[in-house]
Amino acid sequence: MKIESLKFEGVSFTHDGQDPIVQNVDFDFPTKEVLWVKAEEGAGKSSLLQILAGLQIPQSGKYMINGENILDMSFEEFLPYRLQIGYSFDYGGLINNRTLHDNLMLPLLYHKMVSPEEARTRVDGLLKEFGIEKFAQERPAHVPGRVRKLTCLLRPLVMRPQVLLLDDPSVGLGQDSIYTFVDHINKHRKEGCFNHIFISSYDEKFMNHFEYQIIHLDDGQLYFQAVDPEKRVVHL
Repeated sequence: MKIESLKFEGVSFTHDGQDPIVQNVDFDFPTKEVLWVKAEEGAGKSSLLQILAGLQIPQSGKYMINGENILDMSFEEFLPYRLQIGYSFDYGGLINNRTLHDNLMLPLLYHKMVSPEEARTRVDGLLKEFGIEKFAQERPAHVPGRVRKLTCLLRPLVMRPQVLLLDDPSVGLGQDSIYTFVDHINKHRKEGCFNHIFISSYDEKFMNHFEYQIIHLDDGQLYFQAVDPEKRVVHL
């Protein structure tokens, strides 16, 4: 399944008793880009990413992927798209009674995306690349916060999806881990993975490692925001 387009048509979503996150939004998301999702604190950046991941269901409107409204799909119909959408939200997503290695293996094995041997090779390679292989057999509660955060980020990376949704990915990471993460993303984009990336972040220095467009969420609407090319940094 190749994802070519993502679009909101009249999408509205609100949490009970709160201001709308998005309100009657029509928006054609750029594809094959790194999109920096910006908003004021509490405006709903995380909720927007969760809608894009299919984890939150809008109260009205259509969320179109490849011209199909996924909100009308059954679990089975949506699954081919779901397998091409990876996401990481802060420190969530890890199973506490499984090792870090198991946590990374599980999605590959559960969805039978690759053979067990290939899954193990892929997971071992990621743990080594990010320098946390010595924690592979530890459980999430028994490792430093930095390692737990890294493992949360590696969960979607190990799937090599087309769409990658990241909520504050640089928070809690050291500079070396950030450099490794940026290098990994850029390398695999050249190989056809992570085609469409959405990042919610307040970390401008981190974001300037990418060529990005800015989407601003404000008062329930989405807008494009101009990018200042002079603020770019180059990481080699």
